[in-house]
Amino acid sequence: MAKVVPGRSRNPSERGTVKSCDRTIDVLEYFASVQGPVRTSEVSGALGLPNSSIDDILRTFAARGYLTFNRLSKTYQPSYKIVGTARAIERSYFGDGRTAALMRELRDETGATVYMTAQNDCWLETVGAVEGSWHFDGATIDYRRTLVHYDDGGWRPATNFAGILLASQSNVDVMDVAGRSQKIGIAARGAPTMGKLIERVGRIRAQGYALCRRNDTVAVESIACPLPSGSNVPVAIGLIGHDLNLRDEARTRRLAMGLRQTIARYCN
Repeated sequence: MAKVVPGRSRNPSERGTVKSCDRTIDVLEYFASVQGPVRTSEVSGALGLPNSSIDDILRTFAARGYLTFNRLSKTYQPSYKIVGTARAIERSYFGDGRTAALMRELRDETGATVYMTAQNDCWLETVGAVEGSWHFDGATIDYRRTLVHYDDGGWRPATNFAGILLASQSNVDVMDVAGRSQKIGIAARGAPTMGKLIERVGRIRAQGYALCRRNDTVAVESIACPLPSGSNVPVAIGLIGHDLNLRDEARTRRLAMGLRQTIARYCN
C-alpha cells in the first residue's frame, strides 16, 4: 500500500468540524505514521490529547475490529480490516492495488518521492506517498493547501499539484472554487477578475503537466500530472525531489512524457 502522510491535528472549528470526529481521525492518521504496536499513553502524548479520550477512541476501534489489542502488553495496532476497507474504496477509484503499484514503479524509475493529491472542496490534500530520494517529515510538513492563491500578481493555483486539479475541471468550476475560497475566508476578498487564473489553468490543461522549479524559497522541484479515476474527484500524481533538473527543457519533456505514459498504462 502507498504510504499515507499523517495530517496535522485540525482546529475543531475549522470548516465546521466535529471535535470528537477530528480526534478520531488524528488517531487513525497517527497509526499511519508509526510501525508496530503502541500504548494508549504513547498516542495521547504524540497527539497532545487527554489519555481518557484516546482510550475511548482506541477501545471503539478495537471493538469494531479496526485495531487489535494485546492484553499482555496493553498495546494496540491496526488490523488487516483497515487495509481491506481501504482496498474496497480504492477499487471504486482506480482498481484494486493499481495505485500503490503505480506509485512504486514511478519511484523505482525516477528515484523521486511520489505524491498523490486530491481535491477536497477548496483544498488540496496529500492522500498518499511513496518515499524516494527526497525524504519528507509528515509531522512537520503540511501538504494540505488551498487550491487557489491571490497575491499582488493576481489569482494563481497554489501549487503545481493544485494546477493539475484545477485543469481537470471546467473554467466555470475553477472560478467557482476561487469564489467560494473568498466567501469562506481563505482567499482575499475584493480581488480583481479571474482572467489570469483561467489563463494559467488553460496553459496547464494544454500542456498536460505542471512544474514547480527550485528557487530561493522553494527547496525542491516537482512535476505533477492528472490521474484519471473512476470517481468525479480530481486527483493528481507527481514526483518531488531535489535533483529532477526541471530547468532542462528537453529532460523535462522526456520526464513528463514518461510519467504520462506510465500513468496511462496503469489506467488502461
